[in-house]
Amino acid sequence: MENASTIYALCAAILGAQLILIAFWTGTVRVKRKVYINPEDATFNKADQGDDHPDVLRVKRAHQNALENAVPFFAIGALYAATSPSKTAALAYMGTFTVVRVLHTFFYLGGKQPFRTLCFAIGALATLGMAQHVIRAAL
Repeated sequence: MENASTIYALCAAILGAQLILIAFWTGTVRVKRKVYINPEDATFNKADQGDDHPDVLRVKRAHQNALENAVPFFAIGALYAATSPSKTAALAYMGTFTVVRVLHTFFYLGGKQPFRTLCFAIGALATLGMAQHVIRAAL
């Protein structure tokens, strides 16, 4: 890896792919549970329309949480990379965030505590660390 921009690009691509994969997983669980909330989907799949199954709701919450954490990373991570941090610091912040967010999704889907909360906290601290670096560089 050449520099912080390359590390950011790799991490952002992994997190973007993760969001797409969770969306696909939501659809997969919906089909497995035969739960369709849109009338056209129920008609197309010859199923009843109804409320979401608890398994579908869990995947949707995991997806929402991943999205809520990825958006600040995308913005703050890009700004952080623009401050020309060391490769080691960029890898520590961005790599840590990416790894714990991927793990968080698995822990969320599996209902594993306290690991889910630990991964969330570590990811949030990594993003806040980059944010404070960006703020200091801007002042």
